[in-house]
Amino acid sequence: MNISKFAVYILATTMLSGCSIVNNITKSKNKDNSRSEVSLENDKGSTVNSGKSHDSHISYIGINNLEKQLYGEWSILTINNKKVTTRERAYIHLDFKAHRLYGNNGCNVINGDFTADANKISFSNIITTMAECHNGTSERTVMKTFDETVSFKLYEKNEITYLQFLNSRGNVIMTLRRQNMDFINGAWTVKEINGVPTDDKNVRLVIDTEQLKIHGSTGCNIINGTIYIDTEENNAIQFQQLISTKKMCADMKTETELLVALEETHYCEQVSADEIKLINHKDEVMVILGRLDLSSDAEK
Repeated sequence: MNISKFAVYILATTMLSGCSIVNNITKSKNKDNSRSEVSLENDKGSTVNSGKSHDSHISYIGINNLEKQLYGEWSILTINNKKVTTRERAYIHLDFKAHRLYGNNGCNVINGDFTADANKISFSNIITTMAECHNGTSERTVMKTFDETVSFKLYEKNEITYLQFLNSRGNVIMTLRRQNMDFINGAWTVKEINGVPTDDKNVRLVIDTEQLKIHGSTGCNIINGTIYIDTEENNAIQFQQLISTKKMCADMKTETELLVALEETHYCEQVSADEIKLINHKDEVMVILGRLDLSSDAEK
């Protein structure tokens, strides 16, 4: 049983028993050994820092497998050394199979073509949706930067991979950060809530950082919500707009505690490939998740 089938299973089994959605709780490497230690500086000579750490030392990464090193989603952090602050999360997704660019410029959905070879990259035929933007200047700046990009560099800092786009003069005009939360994707059982083991094995979650969605079962009701990833901090994640069906069960304690714990989550920590911790802003462990073996479910 794959993740999508598991999601359908949760919806089908729980919706049979009770269904009006009303309870709304809202809150918000492929690595290469050829590296050189440098300090990242902007055009004016001042050090640029990202995330919690103020360590300015970075390691540039040699390009040895273009597709693996550039594939996937990158959040747009800065343009011309200025932080990008837009209504929507600005990001791109590079699809090497189709050589297509997908993403959002901070207001509108974008897609287009790209070509890449060695350290060269260029974008073309980029089109956008036509939503009216509160800050059209930021949106236009993002689009202009794509037009000016001719090459790129990769570097690593604090175990996070960053991508720089450069113009024809060799100046960095855009800095992006790889979405580093892939380890949390998948189907999970809830092992502990607030340090207390969860006896009900039907308390499960499905997390999808590509679609920025979370859904699952509390053992009584189904829940759905959205995900916010703070690209400026390591492993920073929040679960928002959480809703559940309103079936009344004999024991609602587990459901209430799970929803509150998810609402208070600010970070996640990978313990192993099969276990992660959800942590609040006080560094307290709210939830421990264990990876769900979907193949064993399918055999039942």
